[in-house]
Amino acid sequence: MANKLIRNRITIFIACHNPELVTGGRHFLILICFMLFGVGIARPQSREVGTANNQNITALNIGDQIPDALWNTPLQVVNHPQDKKNITLADYKGKLIILDFWSTWCGTCVAALPRLHELEKEFKDDVIILPMTDQKANEIKAFLKKNRVLSRLNLFSVTDDNTYKFHFPYTMLPHEVWISKSGEVQAITHSSDVTKENITSALKGNANSIAQKKDNLTYDDTRPLLLNNNGADGDFFVSRSIITLAIEGIPRSNALPKVNEKESTFRVLSTNADIRRMYELAFRELLTMPPNRTKLELKEPFSVSEKRFLQDKYCYEWIAPLSVLKHFPQKVQADLNYHFGINGRMEKRNTKCYTIKIIGKTTIIPNKPEDGLQYLSAWVNKTNKDIQHIPVVNDFTDQKIAIPKIAHVIEDVEAVNRQLKPFGIAIVEDERVLDFFVISEL
Repeated sequence: MANKLIRNRITIFIACHNPELVTGGRHFLILICFMLFGVGIARPQSREVGTANNQNITALNIGDQIPDALWNTPLQVVNHPQDKKNITLADYKGKLIILDFWSTWCGTCVAALPRLHELEKEFKDDVIILPMTDQKANEIKAFLKKNRVLSRLNLFSVTDDNTYKFHFPYTMLPHEVWISKSGEVQAITHSSDVTKENITSALKGNANSIAQKKDNLTYDDTRPLLLNNNGADGDFFVSRSIITLAIEGIPRSNALPKVNEKESTFRVLSTNADIRRMYELAFRELLTMPPNRTKLELKEPFSVSEKRFLQDKYCYEWIAPLSVLKHFPQKVQADLNYHFGINGRMEKRNTKCYTIKIIGKTTIIPNKPEDGLQYLSAWVNKTNKDIQHIPVVNDFTDQKIAIPKIAHVIEDVEAVNRQLKPFGIAIVEDERVLDFFVISEL
């Protein structure tokens, strides 16, 4: 599932071997193009059908014959050696024609032009490599003149293409379409596959040996990857983390990593949980830490922070390779921190608190408390649920000590102690170093 994406690779092409080639002579500028399989990225076109001049155009595939109408479609050109303003594909019938779709913003395209030009000269009797772009004539003419390397080559190019790009749609540039001497689409490749060896094979009718370029024509770079299978199937990922709003109709959960041995992945999941609860995935101490040891130290009013982090619900999921399983707490913390723009962390702090002191004989209840009584530990837990209440520390959680049913909010320590005294218990103001979960500005 997730590891299928490993089949793909992303290459970064840095045109530093000849900066002036892609900068028009500005040596201090290095153009970096991000490419999939070593090519620049163009805007998506439909593989099934394109639209030009209000006419539907069906895409041509390998094995298709070039239609007569396309042979005779006028093509606007600049820098033609015979000063022609227009040409047709028919002008080159009987040769191997390679349409080189390119653009000035595509560093790989520009870098390839001199090499393709040299190959065309080597096979001049049998091959024409025809640069073709949908950019405007004045833009291309200025670029070819300004670029110090290209200006010396006297290159010409088709411009203003609004037809061929629909017959041969692409998502990535450069895009090479090979048309045989008999007018058949022989191959569709990357510019790197336009080599002396491959041209020789194509001229001998062996184009099947040439690696074919496969553009994903349904990909839309304005939409999230894999959403509704954009770019690839929804499960085509190596690692994925997402945060959503609460999802109605699914249970509330907070699941530690679950391993999928078959796919060599694991999954961390929290659904319909408040933010503090989601941090339990990163900090297991939070599972038993009282709510009032959460510090909301943000610029906004406390009531706003309390709603955001202790009441509003979200879902979080992370799926990743087993190789990073040991790092899952740090990853969860980072995801939550950066998504919500906060710094959620554990800290030890010296703080004022209340502690329990034994001052006499206590009442131990082995079973259910009698009417009018409650467990000391239950009262402490309820008191500590109030996030604004001073922490109450109970060092006697292993004992079933009974106390009377008193309010869980300590407003008057002396009044509370008068009620507790008959049970051998007292509340004492103290100061201790305690663990806190702190949420502050990022």
